[in-house]
Amino acid sequence: MGRRRVLRISLLALALVLVPPPLSADEEVAVPVPLQMDLLVKVAGYDKNLPARARDLVRILILTKSDSGKSSQVARQAARALAGKTVANRPLEVTIAAHSDGPALARRIQERGIAIVYAAPGFAQAELEDIARALSGISVLSSGAVARFVQSGVVLSFDLVSGKPKLLVHLKRARDQNVDLSSQVLKFVKVVE
Repeated sequence: MGRRRVLRISLLALALVLVPPPLSADEEVAVPVPLQMDLLVKVAGYDKNLPARARDLVRILILTKSDSGKSSQVARQAARALAGKTVANRPLEVTIAAHSDGPALARRIQERGIAIVYAAPGFAQAELEDIARALSGISVLSSGAVARFVQSGVVLSFDLVSGKPKLLVHLKRARDQNVDLSSQVLKFVKVVE
């Protein structure tokens, strides 16, 4: 092998080590899904308006992106993690559904009495903004699997900061969706506006 060829191979190997692979949906979900579900049900229990939207049963809708296998996988993980849990001493009913558009989501929430919506990964910013517009004025706690979702469309999201899970809360969106989190919870979250 010539010296130039060895040098090219060495440079290629170095580039592969130094250049990170493109982000995948796996990398976007910084906080493990079971831990997200534990945190979600705890935060939901501190929503002062939860009793009005979930008298005896807390209905949770897990939204998936229909063309994303990772989205479906995370949704199934979330549903498994929620099995047997309660929110404010109320049992949970979990449904997984592919997202079509904001107005259809708003109708579904109102017709079925959905108290919590959780968006699995895979949604583009424009889709999240459509969801946020559709949910404005509807009493529902929206949440997302990926930290960036709180900037574009949901009330609550999760991030990993210095190796520890961090809750992100969008207060304006919370007000828009009639979510009134106790001050006890707000002490432990990062507020996003």
